[in-house]
Amino acid sequence: MDVVAQVSPGVCGLVSRIQASSPDGMNVIVEVESACPRVQAYAAQALTLDAFQELLSKPLAETMPVRRAAEHKLHTTCLVPLAVLKAAEAAASLALPQNASIELGRVD
Repeated sequence: MDVVAQVSPGVCGLVSRIQASSPDGMNVIVEVESACPRVQAYAAQALTLDAFQELLSKPLAETMPVRRAAEHKLHTTCLVPLAVLKAAEAAASLALPQNASIELGRVD
């Protein structure tokens, strides 16, 4: 299955687009386009995931997308690594491609 995710990060305004495809339901090829220079560096190397290994067997902090985010010094709250995991999960048919969101507001 092919899945596309768009990440609207908030204040920085540097939108990212993630495409994940899994022809065999196990290996997921992820492509990331972004206006953010750090996310561009993050995505410069091929992102290929073993869906079962990365999504079902490892804690979040040990997944390749999160480790790579640390290596490329993505902002701590950057949503791109989690969006990569969500898109990969849907591409491997381990979840339905359903929207997820975070909405922040001030409490008066």
